[in-house]
Amino acid sequence: MTALTVDRPVSPAPPAPASAATGARPSWLRLAVPVGAVAVICVIGAVIGSEVPSWLDARVGPRADDVYDWTVRNNGTHWLFTGVFDPISTGLTRTYDVTLWVLESLRWTGVLALAGLIGWRTGGTKAAVVGVLSLAGCGVLGFWDDTMITLAIMLVSVVVSLVIGVPLGIWCARSTTVDRGLRGFLDAAQVMPAFVYLLPVLVAFGIQVPTAVVATVIFAVAPAVRLTSHGLRSVPVVSTEVGTSFGSTRRQLLLKVQLPLARRTMLLGLNQVIMLAFGIVVLASIVGIGGLGGEVLEGLRRVDVGAAFAPGLAIVFAAVALDRISTGERSVRRGTRPVRLPEAWRQRPALLAATGLIAVAVIALVTKVVGADDFPSALTIDIRQPVNDAVDWVNEHLRNGVPVVGGTGSFSDFLVLHVLTPMRDLLLAAPWWLVIAAVVAIGWASAGPGLAALCGLCFVGVAALRTWDLSMDTLSQVLVIIVITVAIAVPIGIWVGRSDRVERMVRPLLDAAQVMPAFVYLVPVVFLFNVGRVPGVIASIVYAVPPCIRLVNLGLREVPVAPREAATSFGATPRQVLFKVQLPMAARSIMLGINQTILLVLSMVVIGALIGSGGVGLETVYGLTKSEIGRGVAGGLSIVLLAVALDRITQSWGGRPRRT
Repeated sequence: MTALTVDRPVSPAPPAPASAATGARPSWLRLAVPVGAVAVICVIGAVIGSEVPSWLDARVGPRADDVYDWTVRNNGTHWLFTGVFDPISTGLTRTYDVTLWVLESLRWTGVLALAGLIGWRTGGTKAAVVGVLSLAGCGVLGFWDDTMITLAIMLVSVVVSLVIGVPLGIWCARSTTVDRGLRGFLDAAQVMPAFVYLLPVLVAFGIQVPTAVVATVIFAVAPAVRLTSHGLRSVPVVSTEVGTSFGSTRRQLLLKVQLPLARRTMLLGLNQVIMLAFGIVVLASIVGIGGLGGEVLEGLRRVDVGAAFAPGLAIVFAAVALDRISTGERSVRRGTRPVRLPEAWRQRPALLAATGLIAVAVIALVTKVVGADDFPSALTIDIRQPVNDAVDWVNEHLRNGVPVVGGTGSFSDFLVLHVLTPMRDLLLAAPWWLVIAAVVAIGWASAGPGLAALCGLCFVGVAALRTWDLSMDTLSQVLVIIVITVAIAVPIGIWVGRSDRVERMVRPLLDAAQVMPAFVYLVPVVFLFNVGRVPGVIASIVYAVPPCIRLVNLGLREVPVAPREAATSFGATPRQVLFKVQLPMAARSIMLGINQTILLVLSMVVIGALIGSGGVGLETVYGLTKSEIGRGVAGGLSIVLLAVALDRITQSWGGRPRRT
């Protein structure tokens, strides 16, 4: 017979001291280790001296010059060129030729019909109308043929970027090791100035189309990888657990659960690929591909703002059209009935696609028969002279401003004297080792010793590249730009994220700001603010604000409804819901927006150097214009190292676990 036992309540044991807890360390010890590490850096630096020692030299410039000389000597005989680069170049050229032939064969009416068909299928009537009108705007400006050349290059570049970026993004989302390994490459690809890698790519792939496509892909593939990974990692755990509980394999879980739920973020990645690809089209035109970028460069060479602005606006129209028809989301207004397709088309999407393509081909054939191959000249307008007149008026009335209020000159002087110069002087006056110690301390406080070591090595690498003073000048400008950009973008992103109407109003402005080539709006900015650091700051802000606004908007809209409703049911005001629920839950997406802002700002430092902002970006300009490849590579690597350090710190603020 088993004896019955009664469990007696056991009085809780007294809590153990923190130092006795398993794996825990006293708070004074956790603080003493980083303080000691920073102190050691300061002592060693004080012994070495306030100037970067001459022996700390990686000799990257001479080595880069040697590599470049070798490629020039062997580009026609070595297996790397004949067996790898040449086949890729031939494949890209043929793909571009076929794409351009298809666009030209469709004529202008067929291209517009195809744009409308795709837009209607992906986003409904509104997306179709906006896509068609935007694309037709390129013809109205008188650049239809140039638009087809640019569009063919962009289609090839975007497809290649997605073919590479989406699988890599999936891989990064499913493997933390791969994510850490690829992150540095993605940073380098996105912030390495195109001037640095354009010449080596030109040597490897030859002139014209292949070089333009490869340069565009290198620059635009990063957001496809990042946002695909971000979208998959943001899928609620509950959804994946439900799929697993029903016996789904990893492949089924990816295709049936994760990718559909990450669709919105991945579409934003497609949008960013398109925007960044169009943004670099002017630089790619340097290799002689023509198109809209060539027209922009020709206008800038003549210092003709109108001649540069008109094709730049056509680039914006083409980007908006491609964006709307590829990433539109179908919506139906209340009180309206959705258009229902015939049953045969709904059950057979291939039949619907074939019918649409046949209709487009018929439209193109009719256009050829009636002899209307070219876009009607009666519909075109010339905006060059009105733009030049507007620039002259702005320059005359706004640079000097009016008494008391002041003009752009006063704003420029204030920004230089009271913000940019003090920040630069502070970084240049501090000993190099003190800056490294400060960065190590920030990295340790953000995510532990691993990040501290990485950030410290990045800044030591900048010193070893012999670009310390120039890099500190650039860093001072970047910090100011980031603060101003975030101060503008976050409130606007919150406003956009809480109002569908505001989002519809702001979205075209964001598209225009992000795809308008920086060279185009840099010219009127120079007229307004004169040559110097301020035009570069203004151009960088305009270029970097849109991604931050988009990602803040995306983060707020991805917050589940349940937490917001729960907060409201407990009596929270809309302001409390925003600050206590939405912003904390959207922190990861917001920090990703700040991260993209940093990378885009650093990618603009070379363009800013062209108009007098100086800094390390000027080294890359000299490297290309004076054929000093080593000098340009050293400057470009310095920008990459700064980007890696700033990226890791801001990413750690986005909710990554702290390592102690």
